[in-house]
Amino acid sequence: MKAKTPLNRKVQVAFVSAIIALLVVGATSYRGTVESSESERWVRHTHDVLENLQELLFAAESIESSGRGFVLSGRESFLQSYRASISTATQSLVTVRHLTADNSEQQRQLLLLEGLMARKIQIERIAIRTRQTRDLAATVEDLRGEPGEQTMNDL
Repeated sequence: MKAKTPLNRKVQVAFVSAIIALLVVGATSYRGTVESSESERWVRHTHDVLENLQELLFAAESIESSGRGFVLSGRESFLQSYRASISTATQSLVTVRHLTADNSEQQRQLLLLEGLMARKIQIERIAIRTRQTRDLAATVEDLRGEPGEQTMNDL
């Protein structure tokens, strides 16, 4: 009976060691899975922010082209596109503000971006009002040298 005790003890130690090894591997694997999931969430979050910023830039370009289209042609359809683009820009800004609520630096930069968008909308609004009250030649003369291009570059 005494011969089985050392062998029995070795089997128990081996078994306990195997269980401990499995627990360590399982815990490490679980931790890696949690970190990977968290990392994936942040990557998706970053893509959401970038997509909304891209939509905002597209809306700014559309605001400009719609405003210019109206100035050149006087057609009301350009005003519909202009208004729709303002709505898209507003929604994109709201979404980005919500997505970046946890980052004070991004919120600060977003304030600058909102100011630039407001300025761009105002520039096009002035161009549209001018065209509604004057002919094309007078409108072009009035708008010569306006800061629209610099505003788009800043955006």
